[in-house]
Amino acid sequence: MMAEMEERLYNTIGNSEVNRERIAAVERLFNFPANKLILPKRVLVGEGVLTKVCRRKPKLRHFFLFNDILLYGRILVHRKMLRNPQFLDLIDCAVEDVSDNGIYRNGFSVLSPKKSFTVYSSTAEEKSQWMAHLKKCIAESRILAGIMGGPQVKHSPVWIPDAEATHCMVCGISEFTLVNRRHHCRHCGKVVCNRCSPYRWMLPYQGSALVRICRLCHAALQAERQKQLEQSQRKSDGQINYHSKPMTATDSAHFFSSPSSTGPTMPYIGPTFLGNASIGDDLDTDSDSDSEPADNGRS
Repeated sequence: MMAEMEERLYNTIGNSEVNRERIAAVERLFNFPANKLILPKRVLVGEGVLTKVCRRKPKLRHFFLFNDILLYGRILVHRKMLRNPQFLDLIDCAVEDVSDNGIYRNGFSVLSPKKSFTVYSSTAEEKSQWMAHLKKCIAESRILAGIMGGPQVKHSPVWIPDAEATHCMVCGISEFTLVNRRHHCRHCGKVVCNRCSPYRWMLPYQGSALVRICRLCHAALQAERQKQLEQSQRKSDGQINYHSKPMTATDSAHFFSSPSSTGPTMPYIGPTFLGNASIGDDLDTDSDSDSEPADNGRS
């Protein structure tokens, strides 16, 4: 019943002319083809600028929260243009609080199978709004999909920024230099040296490619695989021997209604709140990708 009510409400708002115009404005910012973002049940809930912790340094990113996806991009020309769009499906996402640490305040993490990262807002109130609306949209997207409970997939780790590690976070000995490069374990997110991350593993939640993992994660994944093989063998043996005993197998933005209110949010795009952030700091040519540079097949 709740899912049917949510679907009817989102159909009404999603098909409204006002909502379509607001989404079309976002398409123009990214220079998307017309109607790329417009779907019958899609509603633009809010938007704002957050400081995203990237691999090398924090950068400003413009975020747009829809009822089913989170879209963000790199800012160009004083918010008149956006580039490098990144999409996350909310149905598989989660949100976690990040405690204040020195100058880093008002942060939270967005977790997804594709990518996980930490962002910081300008104020505690803005952080609270973002977290509340994200959680509400995540929950509603699962209701509409008929999914109960939390996410059904594993999330990628939040990468530790390069600047936070002068030495390998696995061995603690290897010091990073221009020659001894930093790498990231795709399973735990730690900054590691090449010697401590010689392994490649397919992590299903990140795709079918083999990715770099550290030796600690490799040992844990090997042990997990061995355990699964043993359990599978026991199950197989139990199915063959019908007399055997059963075996027990031993995760300020702009919002315009309260996230605790019932029903979907009627969105409105207003002027972006930047707080004390300097937009000029983000006028760079770096992409938003956290992937490492080419390493002749070794990264």
